[in-house]
Amino acid sequence: MRRITFIILLLSSFLGVANAEKVANVVLENSESLSFDKSRGSSIQVLKGNVRFRHDNAVMYCDSAYFYDGQNSFDAFGRVKVVQADTITVTCNKMFYDGNARLLRARGDVVMDNRKFKLYTDNFDFYRDANYGLYFNGGKIVDPQFELTSEKGYYYPATKSTAFKNDVNLVSASFTIKSDTLLYNSAREVATLVGPSHVYYKDYTVYTENGWAGTKTNDGALYDYSIITSQSGMKVTADSIKFNKNQGWAKAYHNLVMTDSVNGVEVRGNYGYFVQEPQLAIVSGVPYAKKYVPNNAKEDTLFLHADTLKYITVDSTEKVMRAYNNVRFFRNDIQGKCDSLLYSSADSILQMHIQPMIWSEQNQLSGEQINVHMEGSSPKKIHITNQAMIVSKSEGLEGVDYECYNQLSSRESIGYMENKQLRRIDMKGMAHSIYFPENKGGGDAMMNTAEGELMQIYLKDKKLEKIVMKPSPKGVLYPLEKVEKRDMYLRGFAWSEKDRPSSWKDIFRHTKK
Repeated sequence: MRRITFIILLLSSFLGVANAEKVANVVLENSESLSFDKSRGSSIQVLKGNVRFRHDNAVMYCDSAYFYDGQNSFDAFGRVKVVQADTITVTCNKMFYDGNARLLRARGDVVMDNRKFKLYTDNFDFYRDANYGLYFNGGKIVDPQFELTSEKGYYYPATKSTAFKNDVNLVSASFTIKSDTLLYNSAREVATLVGPSHVYYKDYTVYTENGWAGTKTNDGALYDYSIITSQSGMKVTADSIKFNKNQGWAKAYHNLVMTDSVNGVEVRGNYGYFVQEPQLAIVSGVPYAKKYVPNNAKEDTLFLHADTLKYITVDSTEKVMRAYNNVRFFRNDIQGKCDSLLYSSADSILQMHIQPMIWSEQNQLSGEQINVHMEGSSPKKIHITNQAMIVSKSEGLEGVDYECYNQLSSRESIGYMENKQLRRIDMKGMAHSIYFPENKGGGDAMMNTAEGELMQIYLKDKKLEKIVMKPSPKGVLYPLEKVEKRDMYLRGFAWSEKDRPSSWKDIFRHTKK
């Protein structure tokens, strides 16, 4: 869009005497024949054949003309041509020129050529005293760098600004603009888009109704929830977006929404920082993300919140999201917390670090690291590495006035999900369990302890179905009344139900204000 400035230079040069204090006379230099149109008045000269006028430093040619000598004006017809200092040429079918009012009106196949670009229109006026010019009913500017068309175009020499209005279409080698209004100020080298506007680049599209860009510095800003959409399916909108293409960054402020429709991810926050190479987005200001299945509204959505979210585009097929500090997530069938989380679209695994914990139905799962294998937005497998522990409240105990907790621990644990429920849990390596069987019907309350290298727990309808231990398991059943309370807990036991998000909005409960 830099070459738009040539329009200003062209017009100011062509009409360079706009500020002259003394009105110069229009001089007739040549005509093959001269007569008078008596029907229109004896002062009107009818000129034919190689007509040539001069006014200030401009020479004007035509086939025929009406010369209003007393009014210092003329109407020109047929192959009209205006030459300004041998650098600018205007041609048209007819033209009205008023030397006193400093008004030029060119009509029909108007071409303005300054040897750098050309303006094509059928209607061009310039009001020299008011110091502005315009074309209307359509115009086109052709330049080696771009081609621009619009319904109307205005030029204001005093402020060195140009305005293109209605059906503005600018095409260059690197981008295309379609807009209602395009403004350009050559003094500041700033282009402004007003009204519904689209800017099409090779890899992304910008929609805005209020934005500006420095044509030399390649910086700018977009306002009023402008939208940036990439070909990879990423879409970004915010209250305002500032950018610098030369430096390869953008910043988004307030009500930021970033959507990856291909991978089914939406990220929201109040501040975003984006880097072009490598493609990186950092979102803060109470951010949260939604993981969903594209084009499937029936699937549950996973909501995730942290102090900071980082979204990285590795390549066209892999996107990585990192979450830092106070991580909480919620889905109807699974909830969790940790202090650091990594998700990659390449393997669809949520990696939870630093005191990770997951709740699924009545079960609480914890360990040194938890990996949740996702299928779409649904968890399919939960892998706990090191210090694995699974805890649930015991139900069906009668005659006991305190809470008892079923517990499983091992070096490693793998939980398998079916129909949004834990169906099987494999406890591997030094597996231990404490279990309180139901005693409905008046039986004695009991506590069962067991240990082995491998323990497989099968669940059905949210309840324990069976336990398989191998090889050579050991187990003891104790009457609960003879068990010391300190022996009712495995090492590392913790019950953290108070930290469990109860809804997607509850993931913000621990956010620092």
